[in-house]
This record gives sequence, structure tokens and C-alpha cells, in this order.
Amino acid sequence: MGVKIKFIQDDNAEDTEVIIRARSQDGEVEKILELLGRRSDDVLVCDELSSDVMIDTHDIIIISKSGRYLSVKTVGGEYILNQPLYKLEERLDPVWFVKISQSEIVNLKYVKRWDFDVGGVIKIELADGICSYTSRRYAVQIRETLKKGGKHNEK
Repeated sequence: MGVKIKFIQDDNAEDTEVIIRARSQDGEVEKILELLGRRSDDVLVCDELSSDVMIDTHDIIIISKSGRYLSVKTVGGEYILNQPLYKLEERLDPVWFVKISQSEIVNLKYVKRWDFDVGGVIKIELADGICSYTSRRYAVQIRETLKKGGKHNEK
């Protein structure tokens, strides 16, 4: 099976968009992504209704576990991913992606506000009106990370 390349002119398009449609992210897809200048770790293949969509990991705001699926909320919408959270966590940049509970990971680039509660839980306000809470277990770790450095929570 070969690679088919098609150009579609769209006078209403604001940006150039490249979509790779394949059964899986195999070696051939990896080569194409590499040629396009993207690392494969920067791209997730998610479900949108009945088709697969590739999303840039830099656009992810929050990832939440919902049953055996993951809900991936991005600046462009919400997608479903059928992958364990721990496997996805391994692929994400640890400088920006922080696990806030057993079932959620947030992108620090999109944190608007941290509310430190007396009870030990941290309320996190994210872009697009998304709000979440750390578990107490992860709150201590997050507080230490924020104290050590970084202005990671600035957009």
C-alpha cells in the first residue's frame, strides 16, 4: 500500500492543515510526521465521532480519566482517547504536564489560577473555564514544584 497525497484548495482556510489518515501510527506515519518536522510525541491520535483526529499535545489543557477512556480537552475541542493514563503520561513533556490526581493531568501553560485551600486541596482554574482540584496526595508534590521554580503557571 502506498501513500496518497492530495491537495484541496480552500479559499476560506485561515491556516494550512495537514491531516494524515491511516489505520495506525505505524512506521510509515512516523516517517511522514518526522518529515513534516514534528516529533510523534507531540501528536496524539484521538477519536472524534467515527474518525481519528491528530491533535498537537501543546494544545492540550487537561486530560481526565473517564471509565476506560480518556477525555482530552484542548483549545480546539474535546476528544476521546482509548489508552491508559500512565502510558500517555510517559509521552507528555514533564516540564508542562503535571499529574494532579490519579485520574487527571493538566498542562501548566493553561493554568490561570491556583487556589490553595486550608484543607490541603488545590483548586486549579484553567483556560476555557475548566476547573479541577488536586487530590491531597498530589497537592504536596505540586506545592513543592511551584515553590522550587518556575513560572510554569504563567501563560
